[in-house]
Amino acid sequence: MSNNFESAIKEANSALPQRKLNELIERTNLSADMKALLADIATITVKIAGKVISIGRKVLSVAFEFVKLFPAITLGVIAALIVTAIIASIPVIGAILAGALSSILLLIGVGKGALLDLTNPSLDERIASFIGSISALKDA
Repeated sequence: MSNNFESAIKEANSALPQRKLNELIERTNLSADMKALLADIATITVKIAGKVISIGRKVLSVAFEFVKLFPAITLGVIAALIVTAIIASIPVIGAILAGALSSILLLIGVGKGALLDLTNPSLDERIASFIGSISALKDA
């Protein structure tokens, strides 16, 4: 149990450094408020069994990696959320329609994005590279 706990702590703390996250955040086209919010999230830590875990950095590292690996899915989700917000702004029936259609729009956005991402030949190369890096650990 102790060995699993230690490996979980190491994995959680294997996030990108704060400096690198700040560079990635600054390169986005987000508003200054959103950039400040992401920078604040990166500083969140928790203390478990006397060990400090940089959970905010890990969450942002995973999010940036996901956006890099699956750009079409990310774009599909963003488009679905924007359309849902536009529908919700319709007076009187917007809230009802947005509630009913948001799940459907997200499914369509994720589905279309997944089809584009999974048929992309560069994804095969990235998966093969990832498997190669893991197989090196097996021999160690």
